[in-house]
Order: sequence, then C-alpha cells, then structure tokens
Amino acid sequence: MSEKKIVTEKGEKLRKKAKQPVGKVNSNLDLQTFLPYRMYCLAAQMAHAGNDLPELLNDTDIVIGEREWRVISILGAYGGLTNGNVANALKTDAATVSRAVKVLKNSNLIDTLNSKKDRRKVLIYLTESGAKLYDKITPKRIETGKMIDNCFTYEELSNLHHLLNKLDRHLQHMENELEDEWE
Repeated sequence: MSEKKIVTEKGEKLRKKAKQPVGKVNSNLDLQTFLPYRMYCLAAQMAHAGNDLPELLNDTDIVIGEREWRVISILGAYGGLTNGNVANALKTDAATVSRAVKVLKNSNLIDTLNSKKDRRKVLIYLTESGAKLYDKITPKRIETGKMIDNCFTYEELSNLHHLLNKLDRHLQHMENELEDEWE
C-alpha cells in the first residue's frame, strides 16, 4: 500500500472520529529541505549523541535540566555575565535565563552580584560547585563533539564552519533589518 493511501485512510478515520471538522492545509512544507526544522532536529540529536547530555546530568548528585546546563556552559566558557548577555549567547529570552538562574542559585551552582551603578544589572558567575560540575561534564561533551566531527573530513568541517558563520551573519542582518526600532 502506498504511503499516500495510508495517510489518506488515516485522515478519513480521523475525520469520522473528530468532534470538529478536520482542517485541510493549502501550503506544503517539505520539512526535510526546510533548514530551520533540519537545524532544530540536528541540535536535538547532537544533545543526545555520544555522551548523552541528559544522562550525564542524571549521573550527578545535582538535579538540573538541559536549560540550566546551557547557562552553566556559557558561564564556564565566558566567565561572569549578565542575564542579557547569557540570553544573547544562548539565543533565548531573558525570562528563560532567569528561571534557570533561580534553579542554579538554589542549587548553589551559581551566585550573583548586583551592579553598584545600576541595581537592576546582575552579574551571574559559577560558584566552586558550578565550576566542578562544568569540569565534570564538559570533557565528555567535547569528546561527543569530536565524535560528531568525525563524519567530516578536515576540509568539509572547515567548509561547514564557514557556511555556519555565513548563515549566522545573514540571520543577524535579517534580524537588524526586521527590527521595528529603525526610522
């Protein structure tokens, strides 16, 4: 039986069971060639590849999730930063970072300092416990990164980084172009 026929039959069964009419889409999106979807899926796969990040986190005595780990990894790589700097580095919103900071601070993995000039500005930094956690997990994630890189030749990896940098610059340009603040 063809895949299209199976999908049609499932759709027909769904229509018969549905309390409301089943919506029919008019646009066709090929997810396998839609770059944002592919990048999202690859990022999720890489988080679980090799030394699986959730597994590594579960193997510690500390209960944190991937969101909190991302904050720790940024602070470990760059040192103390503000919430805004962390959010920018992670390409996420400040509220997500604030929730992670609350969990990490309660776990004694980070601490904060208030600015003398602007009390609203807070510097986030790793505590000794946070640094130990970073040093425990990071070598295994570096090893995973190398395992992932192994599918490429040196030239392919160099080209991939070149293309990713080009995409990053393009997305930053698009973001600036679409900003509503420019007159």
